[in-house]
Amino acid sequence: MGEADTVTRAPAPLQQQSSMAILFADVSGSTRLYETQGDAKARRMIGRCVELMTESTLKHGGALIKTIGDEVMCRFAAADDAAAAALDMQEQVSGAAMTGGGGGMAIHVGFHFGPVVEEDKDVFGDAVNVASRMVNLSKRDQILTTGATVERLSPKWRAAMRQVDRAAVRGKSEEIDVYELVWQEAEATRIAGKAWVLPAAAGAPGQLVLRYGARELEINEKHPSVTAGRGEQNDLVVKDELVSRLHARIEYRNHRFSLTDQSTNGTYVTDGAGATRLVRHDSQVLTGSGTICFGHKPEPGRTDVVKYAVSA
Repeated sequence: MGEADTVTRAPAPLQQQSSMAILFADVSGSTRLYETQGDAKARRMIGRCVELMTESTLKHGGALIKTIGDEVMCRFAAADDAAAAALDMQEQVSGAAMTGGGGGMAIHVGFHFGPVVEEDKDVFGDAVNVASRMVNLSKRDQILTTGATVERLSPKWRAAMRQVDRAAVRGKSEEIDVYELVWQEAEATRIAGKAWVLPAAAGAPGQLVLRYGARELEINEKHPSVTAGRGEQNDLVVKDELVSRLHARIEYRNHRFSLTDQSTNGTYVTDGAGATRLVRHDSQVLTGSGTICFGHKPEPGRTDVVKYAVSA
């Protein structure tokens, strides 16, 4: 090949590996907005949501990677910064919805801290995939993140988290823990630094006793957590085809006992008065005494019923 035939190729884009928090925030029910508000107004409302989400990102030291329709993708150097931005986004959008007459405006948010590859002002990799999964799992007005991210948060932010699920993520062999950042005042109380904690109960209980067949387990400040499920790794193993491998977690937290369901079929909690509630991908505070049925409704004659009793 002569000089005239020499082909000059552009250098490949520089790739850089690093770890960071990736956050996705998406406008909830945008299709419904177009149906109820009309094209022009819905476009303005969605545009305003994107503006607010971008402002919150910059306010907390993040960078906007790109907007994808009614969704923003952002990055942060620290998990705390992503949590602060997620909370700020929800507050700003909900405030704008109340004061601006946009009753249908709401967002849902997911974020994760992990490894990424930076290339040409974009990012790819594990953290992006997992963060995308979190926003897809989240509901209107909700903020979800992962157990791995919670471990990187400062104590004030960890105090605002509650585990709500376990989920499969493409490319990972095992399910990952999913946590919710509790931010709404109806469910939480503000503390300094824009984090939130669940309100403490007056006259905090001393212990919760679980009885299942011949087994008895105690939950208290020294032993604050018990897991239940079909898998042998659980503290309480319940062998039933309707019970998930890791079905539920019962914890002593914020001066109260709370059951968090992480299962497919849910958990039925019956209190001392006989009232039964289905808890599915949610939490239930346990008080007094009652029974817990994992994966099925309470029925007379069943032996796979867990009895609980809370004492001072």
